[in-house]
Amino acid sequence: MDDDELKISRTPISGLLACRTGIDPFDVVHRIHDFALENPYQFRFAIKFIPFERCVLSELELIIEATNEIKDKITTEDTFRVSVRRRHTDLEHMEIVKEVAHVIDRDVDLENPDWTVWIEVVGEWTGVSILKQERDIISIMTMRDDMY
Repeated sequence: MDDDELKISRTPISGLLACRTGIDPFDVVHRIHDFALENPYQFRFAIKFIPFERCVLSELELIIEATNEIKDKITTEDTFRVSVRRRHTDLEHMEIVKEVAHVIDRDVDLENPDWTVWIEVVGEWTGVSILKQERDIISIMTMRDDMY
């Protein structure tokens, strides 16, 4: 998988890297999943991969705008939930959840949603995606049973 636009950056969180790619981030994560199944011993340190469709400065208005740009992924028949992970920020968890949920005119299902609006705030940067958590977030730790 060649990617001339690949850029890997450190974050203020120990052990957390951010990668920018010119390839569809969901495709990258799915390829990593397949590679991990075939090569389990290659993953001693990288243990979780989350694709982000938008990366914005950590300002509530920009997070809402990014969500608004991709919200049509959730059809009128679908349900959703908002999951927020925040580190090194003064943004309040519930404020983010309420404001983001407000721009999506769909039913909320906290237990078994069709889609998850995943928001990851890391210092001055925030990643935003609408994904299917069980398919699109790869956790090497939870894959271990299938790998060995």
